[in-house]
Amino acid sequence: MSVRRLLRPAWLLTHLLVVAAFVVMVNLGFWQLRRLDARQAHNAIVEERMSQPVGPFHEVVDLVNPEESANRPVEVPGVFDPGREVYVMNRTRDGLPGVHVVTLMEGGFGAVAVDRGFLPRPVYMGGEEHYWAPGGGEVVVTGWIRLSRTSRFGNGDEVDVVDIADLSGRWGVALLPAYVQATAGAAAGDYPLRPQVPDLTSGPHLGYAVQWFVFAVIALVGYPLVLVRITRDDQLVA
Repeated sequence: MSVRRLLRPAWLLTHLLVVAAFVVMVNLGFWQLRRLDARQAHNAIVEERMSQPVGPFHEVVDLVNPEESANRPVEVPGVFDPGREVYVMNRTRDGLPGVHVVTLMEGGFGAVAVDRGFLPRPVYMGGEEHYWAPGGGEVVVTGWIRLSRTSRFGNGDEVDVVDIADLSGRWGVALLPAYVQATAGAAAGDYPLRPQVPDLTSGPHLGYAVQWFVFAVIALVGYPLVLVRITRDDQLVA
């Protein structure tokens, strides 16, 4: 009687749902492992590029395919134009909200957008621009090459990402196809704060993968035990 009960339509549907859940959990585990492999491969590329010696912008950056130069260290001489500056919103540092200050720099090499660093929101909201104004005259900025992204929204001088095409139109100048995240030479005072080293850890993917596999094992072992228990209870009642 108990075996027939487990073959009823409602129970068959339950069996199918458990099997489907098992398959989904196993696939999610392997998906997290693939993401782990991709992240580790990306981190290896970033580390290799960041370890290369500093070079002039035009020698380091592939102007046709700038993505091939991402994260490499460069040196850029030029003059900042604080009148052409934007603020990348929704940035944090050590849990503190703020913005990144991006300023136009011009020199004999051309024009480039420079992310000069992090500005805590209280300082930014104070509106005292002299606190984060760049130094006057020609300076030499060192930093990492970063790639342009496509902006989705903005409000005046506040933007969501560094979009080279958008900034070129905004500032009326043809910017070079990548921007520089400055590590030195871009701040005259305490602000903006220099960038932190990028997070090159493996992230939570391995832990997530283990969790999904544990859930799958629980379903694989636990569900049959539940069925055995139901069968025994039915036999005792009978």
